[in-house]
Amino acid sequence: MKDTASEMVIKQLEIFLSKSESERFRIGNDLNIFGRKVLESSIQQEHPGISEIDLKIEVFKRCYHIFYTTDELSRIIISMRNFLNSED
Repeated sequence: MKDTASEMVIKQLEIFLSKSESERFRIGNDLNIFGRKVLESSIQQEHPGISEIDLKIEVFKRCYHIFYTTDELSRIIISMRNFLNSED
């Protein structure tokens, strides 16, 4: 979806590129954190009462399912669950 005028996109890019590397890193990190919170909120709305471990696993599945086969994903999730349960 493109709802921003081309001139504004160029201006936004100019402003972003005028920032220092550390400022750009912080902005990127903040956007990453925000995106994860939105994703977690969406999952929690779909699955009220989801456990913290299941939430982490669901976030992983939604972010990385395109990179793994179903079998690989299943093995990774089993490992994640074992690791996360061992932290308690």
